[in-house]
Amino acid sequence: MKLTAHFDSAEFASHDGRPTPARQLHWLRLLCLDYLEPLRSAFGPVTITSGFRSATENARVDGAPSSYHLRRAGRRGAGADVVCRRGAPRDWYELLDERQAPGLGLYVDHLHVDNRAGRARW
Repeated sequence: MKLTAHFDSAEFASHDGRPTPARQLHWLRLLCLDYLEPLRSAFGPVTITSGFRSATENARVDGAPSSYHLRRAGRRGAGADVVCRRGAPRDWYELLDERQAPGLGLYVDHLHVDNRAGRARW
């Protein structure tokens, strides 16, 4: 399912083959519109290295139990780990921090972004 001009829900499917829950698509669409499309405009194509994770997949990758990669009933937001064609994770972080992305995690080789309620940085 097309979420925005450059992102499809299939890009966010769990690596264990489980599709993204329908209820999560709303939050992913907003994530794409608010943060991933602007990231793409500035740094070229964006690759989703991890989008939705099933509980099994999250455990396999040692993800946080409260990760925004997981669907939680009653919780707003979705998360994704991304890599851009150009620039470095610090550049991507700075752009999304300026755009006030709620959740940002800076890593050596990628960036985590989510649209949680509230603000988190790591």
